[in-house]
Amino acid sequence: MKNIFLLIGVILILFGCKKTEIIRVPITHSWLSDSSLFSYNKIILSSVKLDDITLAVFNKQKLTYINSNQLNQPTNGAYLSAGFGGSSYGSLVPLSLSQKIGVFPLDKNNLRVFSNVNPVSNYGGFTFNPSYSNSITSIKELPLPTNGGGYSIIKDKYILVPFEIDYVNKIAKCNLLRVDPVDGFQNSVKLGNFKEINLIPPTSTMGFSSGGYYSFSYKDKFFLSLASQFFRIDTLGNVKAYGYGPLPTRNAGVRQLFNIGDLLFATTISDILVSNDFGETWSVFLSGPNQVYLGLNYQNLGNELFAYSNAQIWKVTLSGNSLNFVELDNDGLETNQITGINKVGKYAFISTLSGLFYRDTASLNTPRKY
Repeated sequence: MKNIFLLIGVILILFGCKKTEIIRVPITHSWLSDSSLFSYNKIILSSVKLDDITLAVFNKQKLTYINSNQLNQPTNGAYLSAGFGGSSYGSLVPLSLSQKIGVFPLDKNNLRVFSNVNPVSNYGGFTFNPSYSNSITSIKELPLPTNGGGYSIIKDKYILVPFEIDYVNKIAKCNLLRVDPVDGFQNSVKLGNFKEINLIPPTSTMGFSSGGYYSFSYKDKFFLSLASQFFRIDTLGNVKAYGYGPLPTRNAGVRQLFNIGDLLFATTISDILVSNDFGETWSVFLSGPNQVYLGLNYQNLGNELFAYSNAQIWKVTLSGNSLNFVELDNDGLETNQITGINKVGKYAFISTLSGLFYRDTASLNTPRKY
């Protein structure tokens, strides 16, 4: 009898056991990596929308074309530096890109300008060599930017190129280049002409001193921060010298410029400045804001303004007399250093130093969940 109860117990245990299955559920991130880029091509320094379906990305040596309708597939591109004989000047220098042309320094004395669509053909670009003065006290070389590409472009046509600075005699020199098409050749570029421009600091300042180089274009004007002096230059070569920065104070040196509508903003070491007359006059918009906001990278995308730092993204809007920052969802971007934001076709793209990421444009402004 005892054995019968034991047998019944074993049977109940056996029938009561359930088979355990381990099911692997794939992790899906908000931002997906585009596998069409690999190896060094994943180090993206600059990116720009060329047309409704094409994104161009640059990694110091190669320009790669991404078709937004054919992601995660083989791509076309052009080896820029190899085609021009050597590595590009500087370490991880971003390319200056507009929708039609690109600019980057080959070395200290040579600037390459090319068509984004046709960069390495015989008529796809040119190399510009500045003509230097005979000064024995000046530094004669193309400066490397502290932020951004450094050689701003207006209307796919005008480029401002600083090339010489004399701290002793308090003068810097720039060339204003005009880029023209080659007659009879589609997507071609040539040097139309150039004009030498002198930059002279106001006498109320001590002149040029240690400081970085930053260039920005807005409303057909170049804004240039060079060696702790701030200038505005238009496409006719007219110069406005502000001094140390937009405001006549030593701590007003410009770190970055961006706009919201017709308002132009500038970040300094301690404040955010604003101009409502296209940079003619300036005032303090926010004094001593959160230091995080002063160190962000700002990028205009159509009528929208975004900011980014490392792997984080913010949507920035104007709210009365303050700027409103909303951190956006960055799931999938963690540990990746962002270098640019674009919208092409139905996708929003984030370029980083370790790859290209994408998501539906409609979900770009999704707030981050904490």
